[in-house]
Amino acid sequence: QGQLDGDPYAPYTGTPGSGSGGIGYGLNGRGKPSYKMVDGCENEYGLVVVEVVVNKNGNVIEATPGVKGTSNRTDCLLKAAKEFALSCKWPPNPDAPSRQYGRVSVNFTSQ
Repeated sequence: QGQLDGDPYAPYTGTPGSGSGGIGYGLNGRGKPSYKMVDGCENEYGLVVVEVVVNKNGNVIEATPGVKGTSNRTDCLLKAAKEFALSCKWPPNPDAPSRQYGRVSVNFTSQ
């Protein structure tokens, strides 16, 4: 739990966060993306992980929802997560590869 020599399998004993869902992203060296929020699905909740391919301009050119780590693979959530991922735009980077791979995690929760 944050100690270099600690047990990586130790149970968490801290206070849980107060969040009710959210978004995670990872694209080495690009910073935080802008994005458009999308609606989820009625009575469907869970995490959908989307593999993305981003070009030098920061645009998502490919999005594959439902990759490893996804907890709910209903068609409705996969479609919403893909729509969200395609709306993401990272800061441009002329030194980036023409196809940079990353992931976007969308956690659909009840409001």
